[in-house]
Amino acid sequence: MEWWYRRVYLSIFDAINFAFRSIISTPLRSGLTALGVIVGVTSVIVLVSLGQGIKKQVEDEITALGTNLLFITASSEDSTTGVQGSRNSGLSLTLSDAEKLISSNISGVRNIAPQIDFPAQLIAGNYNVEATVFGTTPEYIDVISTETLSGEFITQKDVDTKALRMVLGSEIAKTLFPDQEPIGKIVRLSLFNRFDFRFLVTGVMKPKGGKDDDDFSVFIPVSTMQNRIGFLRNPTGDVNVFRIIVRSEDGVEKELVSNKISENLKLIHNVDKPDFEITSMDQLLEASNQVTGALTLFLGSIAGISLLVGAIGVGNIMLVSVTERTREIGTLRSIGATKFDIRLQFVTEALTICLLGGVLGIIIGIIICLNLSDISFGEAENLSAVVTPTSVIVAFVVSFFVGLISGAYPAYRASELDPIEALRSE
Repeated sequence: MEWWYRRVYLSIFDAINFAFRSIISTPLRSGLTALGVIVGVTSVIVLVSLGQGIKKQVEDEITALGTNLLFITASSEDSTTGVQGSRNSGLSLTLSDAEKLISSNISGVRNIAPQIDFPAQLIAGNYNVEATVFGTTPEYIDVISTETLSGEFITQKDVDTKALRMVLGSEIAKTLFPDQEPIGKIVRLSLFNRFDFRFLVTGVMKPKGGKDDDDFSVFIPVSTMQNRIGFLRNPTGDVNVFRIIVRSEDGVEKELVSNKISENLKLIHNVDKPDFEITSMDQLLEASNQVTGALTLFLGSIAGISLLVGAIGVGNIMLVSVTERTREIGTLRSIGATKFDIRLQFVTEALTICLLGGVLGIIIGIIICLNLSDISFGEAENLSAVVTPTSVIVAFVVSFFVGLISGAYPAYRASELDPIEALRSE
């Protein structure tokens, strides 16, 4: 048994030695052969890391709002026909719903804020910008856990009087008033290219950084626009809202809070079946993870194709090598080399090429990923790639199996050559 282990050890050592000699003797061919593997492994590292980076960006944006948020939206299904429409297509949520939920003092609920949103053009002097306008109430600032940098947020008096008062996001304030204090200035809001309103700026929101929506938005009282535009009004005289945001207390079971809100809102609407939908941040995070996970798998599959092409290239070169080295194989067999020795030599050579290519591909891929965040694409957010140990290990293991599989058939073919016929080969 000890002799057998020694024999195998020496065979592997000799095979590695022969493999490096063969690679060094034909550097150009070996380099071109390894290039396919390098490109494939680099693609795997970069594309999978991009998928992970996108996943992290989405998770950060969702969790930045807080994980204890619940979103109530109007049901998209018509209760009479059962036809499914687009989200927020229903009109079952109003400002009074939010007010009644607040007055219900539901246990586990910290605060509640209704919300509408729409795009509009904002104009101040010679400056203008497209922005998302959020109509909401004073509770919004506590629900989203934010604050003003200067001035004050929307007040209850603003909501009650349907005031033309506006709070600017930090980036909007910089764009419209780059050289002056915006508080007390007038901003003209143009809606649908038909309606123009002059709003008094009463506050500027504290910046959140990055590409946060709040930094590029403005806030007005939820009741203001519907009071001034006839077709937006509710026939009952109430204010329609797109969603109601609920912030639960820390450490409270969100599903339990959701059930309590659902029961209260059904009583408010006097219905047996909910005409609204409640979604938690956990559900949004789970849905986003499914999407980004599928995207990562798709990107990894594309990279896998290039790695497969590289494997075919390695197998093809190894078959050519068998043909070129037929006489060498015959000589080795004549001096006592077994079929196992021949197979080991060619498999080891293929493995060495693929593993060297894999290591270089991993290094190049990591370098590219580390520099992706410095590449700017105009106004779009810079790409972000997250290199995980898993992606590196997977890339290395895959390159190992690529070498093993691509070298298997050429090694078998070499070992089956007849020694006498091989020695006669020119």
